[in-house]
Amino acid sequence: MKIIAIEHILLSAPLDERQTARWSGGQMSVANASLVRLRTDSGVDGIGDTYSGGWFYPEASGAVLRHFEPLLLGEDPRNVTLLTKKLVASCKYWGRVGASINAISAIENALWDIAGKAVGLPVWKLVGGLANDALPYYASAGLEKPRDLEAEEMQGYVRDGTRGVKIRVPTDLEAAIAKVARCRELLGPDIDLMVDAVMGSHPDPWDAKRALTFARAIEPFRIAWLEEPCAADDYDGMAEVRAASPIPISGGETLFGLVEFGHLIRKRCVDIVQPDACTSGGIVECQRIAAAAALHGLAVVPHAWGSSAAVMANLHWAFATPNVRLQEFPTWGFPLRDALLTKPLEIRDGCILPPQEPGLGVTLTDELIARYPWAGGTGAKVRTG
Repeated sequence: MKIIAIEHILLSAPLDERQTARWSGGQMSVANASLVRLRTDSGVDGIGDTYSGGWFYPEASGAVLRHFEPLLLGEDPRNVTLLTKKLVASCKYWGRVGASINAISAIENALWDIAGKAVGLPVWKLVGGLANDALPYYASAGLEKPRDLEAEEMQGYVRDGTRGVKIRVPTDLEAAIAKVARCRELLGPDIDLMVDAVMGSHPDPWDAKRALTFARAIEPFRIAWLEEPCAADDYDGMAEVRAASPIPISGGETLFGLVEFGHLIRKRCVDIVQPDACTSGGIVECQRIAAAAALHGLAVVPHAWGSSAAVMANLHWAFATPNVRLQEFPTWGFPLRDALLTKPLEIRDGCILPPQEPGLGVTLTDELIARYPWAGGTGAKVRTG
């Protein structure tokens, strides 16, 4: 089996007013997916999602993907780790983090998709087999929206019997505390509540003092964790917050590879590590990060917030990794979360069951591409100050 083509495919899903994604660092009324499709001479295709590429630099992400084409054409896609190693080595001088790692992550996940489809097995069986026979999940949305829509969302989680919910809070401390209080009241006492400050990529992130003020203020609302209370590379600030915070601290979705996660782990910045197979370097790198976290007694909760290809890539390594205790599941209304699934996920009693479809369990058809045509632009509009 040989790789004969690498294709970049952009999809767009317009969001109506009720779905528009707003958070402290920006907003998005059109949600994009920047996908890679690897084609082989055996007719087996593999799909991967660059995640950040779709949101922030969709057309440029295609150029980055195509840059790696000479290293892939003619190669056996089942040599996943060897090919990924070559891709990483090729950009050490200029691309140790950022767009290059998004592209490599998508390619590696697509290679695993091919490897699984070629032998008729789900990817989790190829990367270690089951370490978890079911994964509890939490609903991840809670974006900035009018109060009536916020209440409707939270009440829906209660009605559906959701075990855990994560919300995003605004930058203003008083407004952020008030939102946490409202959501706890709406959810009641029995649902776990996680709070994401989204400071990892914020143009004006909280410093440790502000983050600690917030953490102490929301402690009475029984918060499962506070996520990204400081900038992604503010390791000293994160460590200071974790050391004094009355609630657990999490982070990692905006970090790249084991090296950056190593700083986060060794400096004792977090209680919970959150790598993403579409950002952190692919499925194998996420398992390496999880192993490093295990050495330090840290829990691992994979980040997942993109298309079906992003969600499934994270689910597969999560099912095969012993210290994953929980899975993020996006509930903000992105149509492409489910659109590429070969078969719907099986969810029972607040848990996702292991997917059984070959590969990642995703399919990209011409009909789907026609249904979500590329709309142009950047999708997410981020704050710059």
